[in-house]
Amino acid sequence: MKKTLLKLSIIISCLSLFMAACNYDKKGSTDIVKSDKLVDIGTHKIRVVLSDITSKYTIILEAGGGKYSDSYNLIQDTLAKSTGCRVISYDRSGFGQSELGPDNFNAIDEVKALKKCLDLQGFNNNYILVGLSWGGFLNQLFTQQYPELVKGLVLIDPFNVKFVDRFGLDKINAVTPYFENPTENHEKAGNRQVDNAPIAFDKLRDYELPASIPVTLITSGNPPFGSDIWRKCHKEMVMNSENHQLIIAEGNNHDILMENPELVLNTVIKLTKTINKE
Repeated sequence: MKKTLLKLSIIISCLSLFMAACNYDKKGSTDIVKSDKLVDIGTHKIRVVLSDITSKYTIILEAGGGKYSDSYNLIQDTLAKSTGCRVISYDRSGFGQSELGPDNFNAIDEVKALKKCLDLQGFNNNYILVGLSWGGFLNQLFTQQYPELVKGLVLIDPFNVKFVDRFGLDKINAVTPYFENPTENHEKAGNRQVDNAPIAFDKLRDYELPASIPVTLITSGNPPFGSDIWRKCHKEMVMNSENHQLIIAEGNNHDILMENPELVLNTVIKLTKTINKE
């Protein structure tokens, strides 16, 4: 019964997004130039999916852990049309069609690789970051490393250091996939992510999101684990600024992007409008 309801919910969300795109097209304004390419950053090549529009802002979509750009197929073009902003999704190193990269690659390197990838394409500033789960964690790390470049954040049930420290890294690792004899790139990249995660945790510990930029955090109605701690940590992440807000995705599990893409789409559109007013 639950699976049937979930499928029905996804179908309804897809229809809503389709109608939104159709309604926008009737207005007939901005054309999107689509590309799907590999960008050579020196150490390896990264796959980039670009919905390009001449725009001051670039919206960057980060997938959840172990996933890649295809996660945003349903909303990427609609998001570009609805905001008038170029939109980029990409495959992190070792996932999807991106090359694996160096053996010692960690989350900080991942952020630097994304920055170089954007620079090579001529997109140097005015970033709006959107990320689910581990992607939301990388959004926080990117903002810490390059605060002057980030104009806003939409964090979708984001992983965070507050939760790691309170729930316990050992408990998290116990439920995180790990491959004993990895052969595929995504297996090697997944193990590398787990092994090197503490480096990024140390880097972000005690970090607070900038009070000056708008942040919307969407937290799941049905948290993945350690539910009380999970929700409390999310509340604490956005409690110190009037520019930050929390949205509870009632009835949704951790993968809010799959279950409720319309909520994600509308949240990003709303935040982008706020930024455009500044």
